[in-house]
This record gives sequence, structure tokens and C-alpha cells, in this order.
Amino acid sequence: MGVVLLAVAGGLLAVARLDVPPIPDPYPAEHESPAPLRVTLDPPQVQAGTDVVRVIASCETNAAVVISDAFVPNQGLDQTAGYGEVELEENLSPGKYRVIVTCEDDGQVGSAELVVTKGPVTPTPSAPAELRRIATTYVTLAQADPGAWRTHRDAATAVDKPDDIPYEFTVTHELRLPADDPDVAALRSGAAALLPDRFAETRLGDVAPDPNSTSLAVVFDTPVVRLERGASQAVVTFTGRTYGFADPDEGGLVGVEFSPPDGEDGLPLTAHELVVSATGWTVGGTRGSPPLSQDRHYLRMNAWSSMKAAFLKDGQTASVAGYLTDSAVAGSYIEGAQPEDVATDSPELEFLPRSWTALQAVFAGAAVLALLYALARALGGAWWRRRRNWVLVAMPLVAYVLAISPLGAGTVLILTVGIPLLSLISAARAVSNVRPTLVAAGAAAVAGIVLSMWALWALTGNAVILWGPVAAAVATGVVAAVPRWRRALPVIALGTLTVGALLAGRAMVGGIFPGHAVWFALLAVCLSVLAVGWVTEASHRWSMRTAGICAVTVSTTIGVQSYAVIPEWTTMRWHAGRVLDILSSVYSFAAFGVLLLAMAALIVRVRRIGQETAALTAATAYYTAVFFMLVLSGLAVNPEYLGLTMLLAWAGIAWLLPRATATGATPVSEPEHRTLVRDMIRRRSVRLALTGLLRQGQGGDGSPAAFEEQRAELERASDQHTGPVDSDYALATVAGRTPWQNALAALAMGTLLSLPFSTVRVIVSIDIWRSENTEPLLAAMALISLPALCMIFGYFYPRVRGGNPIAKSLALLVAALLVELPGYVQTLAAITAPTSAVTPQSTADAALIGTLVAVGNIAVVSIGLGLWWEWRLMRLAGEPWARIRSIRMLRTLAAPLAAAAIAIATTAATALATNVIAPLTTTQVEGAGNESTPSPTSRP
Repeated sequence: MGVVLLAVAGGLLAVARLDVPPIPDPYPAEHESPAPLRVTLDPPQVQAGTDVVRVIASCETNAAVVISDAFVPNQGLDQTAGYGEVELEENLSPGKYRVIVTCEDDGQVGSAELVVTKGPVTPTPSAPAELRRIATTYVTLAQADPGAWRTHRDAATAVDKPDDIPYEFTVTHELRLPADDPDVAALRSGAAALLPDRFAETRLGDVAPDPNSTSLAVVFDTPVVRLERGASQAVVTFTGRTYGFADPDEGGLVGVEFSPPDGEDGLPLTAHELVVSATGWTVGGTRGSPPLSQDRHYLRMNAWSSMKAAFLKDGQTASVAGYLTDSAVAGSYIEGAQPEDVATDSPELEFLPRSWTALQAVFAGAAVLALLYALARALGGAWWRRRRNWVLVAMPLVAYVLAISPLGAGTVLILTVGIPLLSLISAARAVSNVRPTLVAAGAAAVAGIVLSMWALWALTGNAVILWGPVAAAVATGVVAAVPRWRRALPVIALGTLTVGALLAGRAMVGGIFPGHAVWFALLAVCLSVLAVGWVTEASHRWSMRTAGICAVTVSTTIGVQSYAVIPEWTTMRWHAGRVLDILSSVYSFAAFGVLLLAMAALIVRVRRIGQETAALTAATAYYTAVFFMLVLSGLAVNPEYLGLTMLLAWAGIAWLLPRATATGATPVSEPEHRTLVRDMIRRRSVRLALTGLLRQGQGGDGSPAAFEEQRAELERASDQHTGPVDSDYALATVAGRTPWQNALAALAMGTLLSLPFSTVRVIVSIDIWRSENTEPLLAAMALISLPALCMIFGYFYPRVRGGNPIAKSLALLVAALLVELPGYVQTLAAITAPTSAVTPQSTADAALIGTLVAVGNIAVVSIGLGLWWEWRLMRLAGEPWARIRSIRMLRTLAAPLAAAAIAIATTAATALATNVIAPLTTTQVEGAGNESTPSPTSRP
């Protein structure tokens, strides 16, 4: 006890001696203004044409930037020396220029004045009038009509916020030059017909709106050349146009930016002026040479040097100095404000956006935990009790640690060698007739042959010598095919691999390394071994046929995918500098390959479990379904909505599959199913007769005693049933089929029902796929998620909520809305958000129509599957469907037929009238119904 007290006392003493740092105040009340920065120019007065000026300023930090209309934009100073040689703009006009130096880290700002006098190199028009090359650039800024920007060739990249002010930006270059000028001859020969933008930029410079208000380039029309007969000068006109969106919160700021040509691709100009006229915008400020003339909506400037001009919407005010100087600190200094004052203001808290951000984090964390929990339960307790599986779980974690460390190559070895070998060991322990040595030997032999063929070709370049590895491959195949000789296969494989490794090592020592094709061939061999091991362990069966199917499937998939995404796939030899790039691609494919094979192994195990009715209550099968739906729903949405979407997917599965009842889990053979269906039909007929008797009442010719006797007899007959379960649930059993057979049947019908809309979605998404590499994968996830949910419906059919196929299909409809609709709504919301301009009709109304179309598609798939399932169960019982749902009884099919008709009509009308289907995977409208024979009460 005394030792414990001494330890506690020592701990308290040590803690008490710790120094507690002061809590920093994120919003200090007051700040002392930093001392003004002293700026010195050497010399303070220069002639036009001077190249550099020395700027002297001492900042306490090393981040000093010089800003001036006379200098090339935003140059830094060498603070180790306390000064810097700053380059002046070319063709600078005489005048007084303000030079501002900012210390970006501590907010120190200072300024000085530079005087530029007229020098001998100041441009003056000295050539004869008929030889002068005079250019005038006219820029007009005006508000654009709504939707006019959609005519731009790059409208798909535009960002159109609802409150933004659309504007039209027109550039007209008017160039007057001699009729025999080389540029006139070039224009006559078609030099500017293909790329007038480039021709104009190299001769006249680049003029465009600021990139903050538009992402659309100025698009020029074919230039026009005007030349009168006998005239000595030609007039060339370039006309370009673009569109942008001014932010009203920033005063509708639109910037005009000009940079002169470098003069390398064209003859020099005698004179060049820039004229800017704005309708609805006011000049807010300029940067560059002083304007030649200026008014409220008008600017005329010399275009010898770069310039900027800021325009504000009429009647609006906003800060423009920061934009003109490209520095918030310098902008605050020019406007007379202290930069630190802006930084110390407490940020305005927005409750709803911050709450949504917090909820996103909560949803994402909960979704990750739910995914891990579902995966752990899907693997099952027996899987976790095997010690070797702990090593399998640790291997990916070690691979991830190695991937972010300098030992990145170890990651590839773990994924391509360690995990496949462990899978073979696990398969050998799970299935007695598996020979992991033979599988590993075959893989080693193939790898050795691949390395040998590449190395011999890389070292010799002679294709004839490749017949040696081909002969070795044939011999290995013969040994593997003959049972007596198989014992020699490991020795042959080891020798082949050794020879291949030695030859490949010799080539690498010489500086020649394998290309993508060789590396991916080796990766295909390794992942084929992994597939064989995991599929064998999951199915508890081993066969050469299964091993061959795994090898062919994996090799084909890797070959097609790698060839599709790697342009240099066929290059066989690389230098050492590219090895890390190739290994990075191999690592990516290996990581995704291992994940996909793990998911495939889970499906194979579910197939094995699904051969018995006990799978309906198996936790491993249930959580495997949950895991796959979480993955599919998460892949089909943006990360912003991933957590919420995955949680809704789990809620949908939980709604669809409540706890299994004894009736649902009872095995029912095909003869028993036939008996149950016939008894159900009998009881329905009896109940119809009882309903007719009760409606008729005692008003007939019979006595009350005869009426009561007949009623009691009908009630007893309606309550009697035969078979392992109540015949009222005859259409809620496995019907003599295994859960896996039912799952495949539901998957086929669900795919067929969703195929029309999926086809439409693929067709209208082709243009998007050409520009977005990830779009096909996301589209595939969206297309298969609904059929996958139908597969879960079939696998767990007796467990699905409801007592008959139509009721169960309504439960499927609700679950599908929870699983599918968030992705559709998110995608439709993205249409109306400022992220794309592909669909001009994308409005809030169109998004609402698209949501209804999505609901309709889900309803058609769900109700259609329910009706088909009812027909299937009757067919398995050998009874016609008309016994329970006659076509002549239109009331019975009224609701389902109405849903299908509305959905088809909505799909056709929407597809023809709008573009709302483009980013979706759904097309019809809703509706469902189920009409069952009522069970009458015991009294009229």
C-alpha cells in the first residue's frame, strides 16, 4: 500500500511541475499596427526602356513581394540580402508609378514612388503612314440574355449559380497593315482558318475576362480581311466572344486582363491601343500604364504592356484593389485598411451549413463502423476463430503501412505473393483433396516461362530463341496433365522459375526492365492463385474446372482493364527510371484485385450456404447482403452524401428482412408446395362461399338452423389446412427451391425489368463517359444496385416482410426507395446545382420530374417482380395463375396495371421532352396494389 501511495505522490509531483502553455486567443481584441515598412528604390528615377530597378526593403520574414504597375506582376525579394533586382514592364509609358512591398506573413507594408521619364527607346511611330501596322482592340462588356452562354462551345464546363449576373464579353481586334504584309499573305493562305484564337493571340496579345468570373475562353470567328482596289492598306478584323457570371455579393466584379504578345511569332506593331466600353458596369480601377482617356463606362489604354481593369455593376461597391494587385495585404493597404483588422474579425457562424457539415462527419463515421461491422459478421464467428485468418487480416494492414513508407515495394510482394500463398494453405485445410503444392508449382512455372520469354527477347531481340520457353511450357503442361508425373511438377516449376529469374536479373543489371505487359502477366498469375484458393475455401469444393475458370476470368479481366487504361501497355522494355511508375500501377491493380476477389469469395460462400433452407436465418448470409448493399450504395453517390446513403441502405435492408419466423424458415419440398397451393386455393374458394352466404343472410328459403349449420361447416373448412405450414402462406415459402436458386431467378427478372431504363441511361450518358473516366464505373454501380436488391429479395424470399408475393413486393418497393432514391435525388440535385451545363433543361421542375420517374421505375421493377413471382410459384405448383389472379377480374390487376401504364407513359414523355434521365438510372412512375381475399368474421 505504501508503494502505491509513493507512486501516486511521485506522479502528482511530476504532473505539477509540468509547464502549462497559455491558451492562444483566436480572436484577440486589439493588435498593435505593425511598423511601416521602409522601401527604397535604386535609382528612384529611370528612363523608359530600363530593364531592372533595385528595390530595398527589410522584412522580418522571407516572404516579401513587390507590386507596381511598372513591374512585371508580383516579384519577390531576396531577403537574405535585403534587396532584389525587379524587372520592369517592357514598353513602359513615362509617368509616376507607386511601388508597394508587402511582407506577407506579418502584414508589414510600405511604398515608394518610381518616376519613369521618356527615353530613346520609347516607342514612337516613325514609319511612313502606308507602312504602319496599327492595331486597336475594342472590348465590350454588357449583361447577357439568360441562357445565352449555352451557345458557347465549352458550355459544358461553365458554372452558373442562380443569383449570378450573366455577362457577354466581346473582343474585336482591328488591325491596319500594308496590303503586302506577310500576315495578310498568311491570312489569304488560310493560316487562321483553323485556329483564329492562336493567330490573334500571337500577333495582338491575349485579352480575356478574369478567371474568377468565367471558365470559358474567348472564341474567335474566322478573321475578315477588307482590301479595296488600289488601296495600300488592308484592314483585318478578329471578332471573339465569351460569357461569364459576375457575383452580386462582390459588387458584380468583372475584370478585364490584357497581356501583350511576346513578339516572337509576328512583326512589331507601330501602335496598339485597348478600348474598353461597359454597359451597366462602372470602371472600378486599373493596373498598368496610366489610361489615355477614362470615363465612367469607358477606358482607352496603351496596349504596349500588360494591364488589368476592374468593373463593378452600376450602383454597387466592392473591393477591387486586392484583385488588381493579386494581394489581399496590398489591397488593404491601398484602400487604407489595416490587414490585421480583417483577420481578427470573428467569422460569421452559419448554423445550418455547419450543422450539415457536422452531420456529414457523424454519418460518415457511423457508415464506416456499420460497414466494418457488417463485414465482420459476414465472415462469421467460425472464420474469426481460425488463427490463420488473423494473419490474413494483418497482411493488408501491413501492406498499407508499407505503402506509405519508403519500403513501398514490400506492399506489392504482400499482395501478390503473401496473400495468395496463405489462401492456398487455408484452402488445403478447408478441403481435403486440394493440393496447394501443385497449384503453386503451376503458377511458379508460368511465371518462370513469362520471365524467360521476356528476358531472352530483351537480351537478344531474336524471336527464334523464344521457342525454348515455349517448349518448356509444353513440357510443363504434359507433366501436369499426366497423374504419374505430377510429382515432378514442383521440381520443374522451381527450375523454370529460377532460370526465368536469372535471365530477367541479367537484363535488369544491363538497365533493361520489363514493361507493363510483363508485370501485369505476373500479376494475373498471382491473383489467379488467390482466386483459386479463396473460391475453393468458400465453396468447400475443389476441381480443375473451377481452377481453370478462375485463372481465365482473372487473366482476362486484368488484361482488358490494364490495356484500356495504360497507353504504353504493349511496350516490353523500360529504363530504370520508369520502374516505380509501373510498380505504382501494379500496386493499384493488385489492391483492387484483392478486394474484388474477396467480395467474389463472399458471394461464392453465400452460394454454398444457399443450398439449404437454413441460409434464410444464417447471420453470415444476412450480413453479406447488408455489406454488398452498403458498398453498392456508397459507390453510386458523391462522398458528401456517402454516410447518409449507406445508413439508409441498411435501414432499407432491415425493413425488407425482419427477423425470420418459424413459418418462413420451414423447409418446403416441391410436393409439399403443390399440396399447400392447392389447399390455399380450396380455402380461398371456401372463404368466397362463406362471404357469399353471409351477404345473402337468413332471408333465403332455408331455416335459421340450416343457415347456422352451413356457416359453421364453411368456417371449419376454411380453418382446416394440410402441409408443414399454414396454407395461407403457401405463396410465402421457398417452393421446393433453394435460396440460391430463388436468388438467381429474382436477379434475372429484376435485371430484365430494369433493362429498358438502364439502356436509356447508358445511351444518354455516352457523352459524359467520354469526358469522365470514372463515370462508367459509377453508372455500372447504379445499374446493378436495383437488380442486386431483387437478388436479396429472392434469396431471403420467405423472410421478406409480407404474407404473399404482392405484399412482399410492396415491402421491396419501400426498401428500394430507401436504397436507390438517395442516389437519384443527389444526382438530380447536381443537375440544378452549378456544376454542369450539359443539360440545358435542367431546372428544379425537371429534377422533380426526374425523381418521380425514378420512383416509377422502382415501382415497376418491384411490382413486376411480385407479379412474376406469384406466377412462378403457381407454375411450380402445377396450377394456372388464373386460379388466384384471373385476367377477367380486372379489379385484381387494376393497381399494378395502372402503375405500369403511368410509368411507361411518364418515361416516354420525359425522355422525349427533357434531359432529366441523363445522369440517372431510372425511368418510370409508381404505383402498386395488392388485393387479397378477405377473411370474414365469424358473425354477419
